[in-house]
Parts: sequence; C-alpha cells; structure tokens
Amino acid sequence: MSLLVAPIDRIAFLLRDRTTPAGRATNAALYALNTVFVLLYIASTYDLPVAWLAAIRTTEVGLAVVFLGEYGIRIRAADDPWTELTNPYTVLDLLAVVPVLVTQGIGIGFLRGLHTLRIFRFLRLLIDEQQLLGRRLSIRAVRRLELSVTIFLIFFLSTGFIYAVEGGVNPAISNFGDAFYYTVIAVSTVGFGDIIPVTVAGRWITVLAVLVGFVLIPWQATRLRQSTADEDGDNCPRCGTAVADTDRYCRRCGRRLQPETASMDDHHETDSDNGGRRQSP
Repeated sequence: MSLLVAPIDRIAFLLRDRTTPAGRATNAALYALNTVFVLLYIASTYDLPVAWLAAIRTTEVGLAVVFLGEYGIRIRAADDPWTELTNPYTVLDLLAVVPVLVTQGIGIGFLRGLHTLRIFRFLRLLIDEQQLLGRRLSIRAVRRLELSVTIFLIFFLSTGFIYAVEGGVNPAISNFGDAFYYTVIAVSTVGFGDIIPVTVAGRWITVLAVLVGFVLIPWQATRLRQSTADEDGDNCPRCGTAVADTDRYCRRCGRRLQPETASMDDHHETDSDNGGRRQSP
C-alpha cells in the first residue's frame, strides 16, 4: 500500500501545479481526455457499425476509470476533503462518469445525457481556478470566456438531454446533430417548427433551456461589462459608478460622459438648480 502513496501524491501535485511544464502538460492532457470523452458520446448517437460502437464503449469505460481515479485523488489531496466532495463541480464530475461504469455505455436511454455533464470540467478549470491549459487568466479574460462557455453549455447540455429523451421516439431527432439543430432553434426563439418535441420531458427540457438562457446570458454579459469597466474605465463624476471609456452615458444616473458635451451638461444642471433661470454675468 505504501508503494502507491508516492505516485498518488505526485499525481495530486501535478493536478494542482500551474507553473512547471509537467503540471501544465497534465492539465492539457485532462482537457484532451475530456474532449475525447464528450466526442465519443456524440459519435455513439450516429448509426455506426457494431464494431465501432463496441470500440467506443470500451474507450468510454477506460476514460471513466481514469476520471474516477482523478476524482479520488483530488478528494484525498484536498485541504478539506468534505468541501471538495460536496463541491458542485465535483458532484457533476461523478455524475458524468458513473453511468458509464454502471450501464456499460451504449443504449442506456436518459442516462446517456449525463455524459454531457463532463463539460463542466472545462468550466471549473476556467472559472473556479481561473486558468487555461495551466496558465493563469486575467479577470477580464475569464469573464469573456465565461460568457462564451455559458452559451455553449446551454446549447450543449440541452442537446444531450433532448437527444436522451427524444432519440428513438421522435423520428425528426435521430442523432446528436438533429438534437443540436433543434436546441439552437428553440433556445434562440427562432422557432422554425420543423422539429418539435414529442415527449413531455422533451418539452420541459426545452422550456428550462430557454429560461436559463434568458437569465444567464444577460447576467454574464453584465459581469463582463462591469469587469471591463473596473479595469479600463473611470468613475461617473455624478454617482461614482464604474464606467468604460466607450460609454456615452452612465447606466445608473444617465449623465452624459463625453468630454465635449460635459460642460454643456454642467451648464444645464446649473440652470436646473437655479429653477431654470439664467443668472446675469
């Protein structure tokens, strides 16, 4: 047992390391394995030869074992194992891989949609740890990527669950591509109507995806704008709110911020304070 402690500790160090080439390579490898895991799920939704599907199942199980080992090492090496265990990202990591081991991967209905939860691993590395391929990111870069990733997650996760409940019962949705097309049309509220959900679960997943999109995307856009203003902007001279250099008006009090008209605004404000009466020079 003691022979395993040193390798486990070494792996735990590499998972947390952001400075050495070995640490960055470990994180890059995690990105690659997560990408392969998700792509295998997408490929398995298409009409492939039985031999190919069997190879996909074997590879999925192998990757699930690797991810399960990473899950255990992260918990063991955490400063507070219980906090790490109950972290939402950690819970999602486990939910994404356990169905592969329990059901052996292919043809398991709704549980196949859980594979898409593995995409949250990218979100954790990006937002929670503020790093990409082992390199630290600025707050502004994190906010920009966070907005893009949020949009992608809404589409991708919704697609996975739509396919899980509609595939096989909805003749218009026969693979992941069909489900993705429907999801983009539905969430963007274009609504061509050429594909509609035929199950109750499919309808509710669509409703939830649209509502989440309406709430999360504007919220993330606001955070991005605020972080940009905090780093590059100034403060409104009237109310003190952070504003960006490109802003023409303060979003809180409405004051015009363009330098060439600031004196005119001040003059109008003086007139207003004096009851609208001009004073003699």
